[in-house]
Amino acid sequence: MSAVAQYAQGHTPHDRLSYLLNRLCDELDGYKGTSPVSAEVVSLAQQAKTVIDGYDGYLQKMSSPHPPVVDVMIEQGNKRDWDKIYYEGKTKFKLLPEMTAGGYEAVVLQHLAKLAKAKSVLEIGMFTGTTTVSLAMLPTVLKVVTLELEEYLERTNRPFFEQSGVSGKIDVRIGDALTSLDRLIEEKASFDMVFIDADKGNYLNYFHKIVDGGLLARDGFMVVDNVAYKAAPWAPDPCYNTGPVLDAFNAAVRDHPDVEVVMLPVEDGISLIRRKDS
Repeated sequence: MSAVAQYAQGHTPHDRLSYLLNRLCDELDGYKGTSPVSAEVVSLAQQAKTVIDGYDGYLQKMSSPHPPVVDVMIEQGNKRDWDKIYYEGKTKFKLLPEMTAGGYEAVVLQHLAKLAKAKSVLEIGMFTGTTTVSLAMLPTVLKVVTLELEEYLERTNRPFFEQSGVSGKIDVRIGDALTSLDRLIEEKASFDMVFIDADKGNYLNYFHKIVDGGLLARDGFMVVDNVAYKAAPWAPDPCYNTGPVLDAFNAAVRDHPDVEVVMLPVEDGISLIRRKDS
């Protein structure tokens, strides 16, 4: 299944449900006059579609605004021809604009960082840099170390970091994230907040490096993105082949003896993880 096909039904469980309800409404509409589908059944399906279609937008509308630069960064990311960039050898993997975290999630992360009074942040997976810059723009955050495989992304993101006046706070480390984590462990680095939004197959490896390697400060916390991945962990679909991987990760974190976790329905699902003794 291609990467594009994986996003065909939407970016979140809500998007996937909206897609399914759209199909249901179309099917019901096609049966008009040929089958005893009641008007009430059609009305209920349409009401359900209205509820889910408006949900994410309403949450964002009623939340504090995200930094304006995030909109510019998302717009620029949407305009790029990522296929061409890949075929020209500028990136190691094909990237999709849908992989970027949106403005609403940036606000959620900012609020969590403020509540925790986080000074040092580790990010695994920078992509278009929207969460990187949003966290770095907080006066309480002194540094953001972001691990990214694609060197191309630092070149395209750095001008936005500079325009926002936070470039000096952002340390972009290019290369394999597991190797970069080993180097941070050697440096005896410690972070108040960790945000993971990278290759799902390595989530558990990242988790163990951070928890077992001492990278998470005693009172620190971890945020892991996409843990509900289009609802695939509990509602499998051929389009979403990483569902079982994330289901295994979620179960491993839940059962880990040294941490506690709460999963929240923010966008594609986030897990908040902290040590039990903190």
